[in-house]
Amino acid sequence: MAFTGLYSTLFAAPDMKEAQRFYKDWGLRKVKATPTHSIFETKIGSRVELKSPKAKNLPPAAGPDMHFREMVWGVSSKKHLAEIKRELTKDREIIEDKDGTLHCIDPNGLGVGFRVWKPKTRIDGARSKINSFDMQERVDEISTFYKDAHPIRMGHIGFILPDLKAAEKFYKDRLGFWLSDRYGKAALFLRCAAKSQHHNLFMIWSEAGNIKYHHTAFEVRDIHEVFGGGVAFDKKGWATEVGPGRHPISSAYFWYFKAPCGGAIEYFTDSDYLTENWKPHNYRNNLFSEWHLPDGIKQVPDGEIRPSVSAAGKH
Repeated sequence: MAFTGLYSTLFAAPDMKEAQRFYKDWGLRKVKATPTHSIFETKIGSRVELKSPKAKNLPPAAGPDMHFREMVWGVSSKKHLAEIKRELTKDREIIEDKDGTLHCIDPNGLGVGFRVWKPKTRIDGARSKINSFDMQERVDEISTFYKDAHPIRMGHIGFILPDLKAAEKFYKDRLGFWLSDRYGKAALFLRCAAKSQHHNLFMIWSEAGNIKYHHTAFEVRDIHEVFGGGVAFDKKGWATEVGPGRHPISSAYFWYFKAPCGGAIEYFTDSDYLTENWKPHNYRNNLFSEWHLPDGIKQVPDGEIRPSVSAAGKH
């Protein structure tokens, strides 16, 4: 079963206008926006879909007051899609759309789907040029300063779940996801292909036995776009959840914001890239960050010039 990445996420939007403004401000391209149904897209074509909570074809919520309803994974061919259908019909109901998209419910009650999807490859995704001690990419040239962010793709999605063992058996053992790392019995990092970013699916064990949507992460070009996009998003009135900062597991830089449909949303860049040669680690401590700012970045007002150290009388 060859997966091509996270194709789409579906939410019930309690306030459609607010959700539309949120994802537009986030830097996604508007594909559709009506009072009952909206679609926003990344550069490679991965999508966020919003529907009215009263929509008839909305998958059920996995938990109380949970607005997340479904994630759909891209598959490379009809052959692999048929393999998934044969495997999952052994023990669960499968609904198939006219376009071949498969829908079912996973062991923890999450809506999950599969469809043939080839991400766009001809995009503007080049990072800023950098200079280091031993290499100069940018000569006689000012670096890029981002006024906002335009995410390339959805890199991963995360949940808090009551049954990690069942989730691991479903996604790793039956669907063929790869284990990247784990926190003992408390969390799993899975990737959908042998060669991939560090993780595409992140799952935390819920000691209380409840289920929650945690966040979706959107990849941008470089750390400057994480900072520039985050500052711009903050200026538009959206609240930081945590960050910016850097994860020691995956090595990625991040900035999380609170999302109107529950959970959080993340800009990230510079994640580890793994292959079949990677040996999973079993970490005993929850290493969320190497460092992070808890409340975002304090901005310098437009036109303000900070005094130099010497001018301030500090030596």
